[in-house]
Amino acid sequence: MKFTKLFSTLVLCVTLAVPAFTQEAKKSDKLDFHYTVDFAYYPLSAYIANPEKNNSQFAPLTGPYSGLEGRATIFADYTIPTPLGSHWLVSDANLVLEGKFEISPVSVKPGVAVTFTPLPFLVFNAGAEAGTGWTLAGLQGMALFNDTNLANLVYDDLTPFKNWYYKLWAQGSFQFDFGAVIQSKWAHVLTVYTYQVYYEGISGLSENAVWEWQCTKSKTNALINYQNIVLAYQIPDCVLSRVGVLTEIEGCYSDSAYKNPDYDSAFKTVSISPLMQFAFTPKHSLTVLLGFSSRRSFAEEHTENTVEPLLTATGREWFFRRIALSYSQKL
Repeated sequence: MKFTKLFSTLVLCVTLAVPAFTQEAKKSDKLDFHYTVDFAYYPLSAYIANPEKNNSQFAPLTGPYSGLEGRATIFADYTIPTPLGSHWLVSDANLVLEGKFEISPVSVKPGVAVTFTPLPFLVFNAGAEAGTGWTLAGLQGMALFNDTNLANLVYDDLTPFKNWYYKLWAQGSFQFDFGAVIQSKWAHVLTVYTYQVYYEGISGLSENAVWEWQCTKSKTNALINYQNIVLAYQIPDCVLSRVGVLTEIEGCYSDSAYKNPDYDSAFKTVSISPLMQFAFTPKHSLTVLLGFSSRRSFAEEHTENTVEPLLTATGREWFFRRIALSYSQKL
């Protein structure tokens, strides 16, 4: 079982919930609740030694199971209309204050965020999250990499509610619906581009310390950039409401975030995920992602990713990463 950064399904569902440029009646302040349940299945793609520098390769599936991912999150959104004028471009501007509470088998993490939509095609967000983790049935929610014994590299459990995971982030999104300029219910081609800057870390650790959060290893306190690009088609009058492709790019800004200079600290992972979104009712939806991703490839052979922060990164390795599901319900 391994937990990764929350995939962009939630951002996608919120951003594309109403096509850009949609006109609505004036609204007063309102409070909404919704929750999401996320699940992902990971098959096994064994690592392949890659001695050639800057070489790309593909790692085929080598086993039926590598891990599972699951979490539930409840959200409370308070929307404040903030019209900037009478023009239709700004008359529906709004501010959303969001609180959320995420729980998984090995962690708990509340968070807050604020979203400002000054124009139908622009969305700005900022927020903060903090949480703690524990070990359950051998699954580590929060741990520190211990490399003092090279013959037995391990992640030592950190103390729940003494060490804290935290994340501070800000992002901007551009969204556009071609149905706004082509008057046809068949013309809703949706595009979204999001750029996010975030800093994540665990309190009480030394500089360049490597740690694990929600069963994802090889993390360090660092400033990171994350981008996603969505191209989707909205299908009218169909339970399968949208189909498209989600592309994600993520990596550290600094090339010295990790102590090992050969690890390639600024490496950018790239994920390409065909997606389907089902709208069963106006309040119930399900998003399905098939994720193809890339990771560092290394000169040395290895079977466990525990040793990776000590290895020499040489290039990029593509593999089929996961099948992911995200169910959302408005309350």
